[in-house]
Amino acid sequence: MDNNFTKVAFVYLTKDNKVLLLQEGGALAKGLWSFPGGHVEEGESLEQCAIREALEESGYQVNIDKVIYKALISSLEYKGVIRDTETVDLTIFKADIVNGSLQIDDQALALKWFTKEEAINLPHRWSFIKDIILNN
Repeated sequence: MDNNFTKVAFVYLTKDNKVLLLQEGGALAKGLWSFPGGHVEEGESLEQCAIREALEESGYQVNIDKVIYKALISSLEYKGVIRDTETVDLTIFKADIVNGSLQIDDQALALKWFTKEEAINLPHRWSFIKDIILNN
């Protein structure tokens, strides 16, 4: 197995029986919906990354609850392109909002709260997002 991993962390946030989703603005996933998150920076843990990305991409300060999804996926599945033999170590945390207010990141097209019924019918960045929404 290849050891060339990129680590990424995302947060699943709920409030008032709704889930927060971000509409991607980047070229590779433009218009698709996902959770706030991104790449782990040097010296940063997965949890620290998830907390930082939640604040940067949603405006919310969060506490991490637990890991709800973890997978090794190809760079093709993650980015839509093949980058050599890169594998992406993807972790999605369930987190609780402790402070802040909804604030969209300048790289996103939209950031909205959806009922689970609305959320599962959106075009998602990854096929497993629907299952995460339905099971959490």
